[in-house]
Amino acid sequence: MTDIVRILHALATDRQMEYHYGKKAALNLLDGTLEENKIFLLHEFTNRTAEYNSTATKIIAHSYTGKFFLVKHSAYGQHYFAEAGTAETSKYTQNIEPLLAEFNALGNSLACTGAEVQQWENVDVTDALDANMDGLLCTYTIRIPYSHEQ
Repeated sequence: MTDIVRILHALATDRQMEYHYGKKAALNLLDGTLEENKIFLLHEFTNRTAEYNSTATKIIAHSYTGKFFLVKHSAYGQHYFAEAGTAETSKYTQNIEPLLAEFNALGNSLACTGAEVQQWENVDVTDALDANMDGLLCTYTIRIPYSHEQ
């Protein structure tokens, strides 16, 4: 069985994203001199739950629940939408909106692996982490049968 960490790493790599896995405190230590348009998938530790067959004698699947940041470097002083400028130069238009398409593409790619996606949600984030990033905080619940191979 392929673990969700390996699956998300492979999907991020396929989409030319930089992938990091670990606790939030460690992910927060990323260098603040990040490439301007580089997309990062910062995956926090995952909860794993085993599912047994009806006789409780064999693991047949694992469910994974977790979250990750899908972000890119931003300008701290940039306005959020159109409160101090135009929407075209905002954090939302330049940083968050393009990542919504990336989030959907990751979800579709994940579903094509045979994994059962039970939850795939996100919320906008701005000025996240010490590296000052904008994007999405994503949550997931995914069930992967034991026989699954990516």
